Amino acid sequence: MKAVLGRDEEGKVVRKAGVMSIVLVGGEVRPGDSIRVALPSQPHHPLKPV
Repeated sequence: MKAVLGRDEEGKVVRKAGVMSIVLVGGEVRPGDSIRVALPSQPHHPLKPV
């Protein structure tokens, strides 16, 4: 929960943004390896709290 929730100066809950992804090919990732980001077709929909 600490990774996705925080608190502001007044103690109010702040939901942190993130990115959902999938791994197409497993393996070790090393510095200098290239990655590719492919966005899904629009319309994009925000994730709902669970």
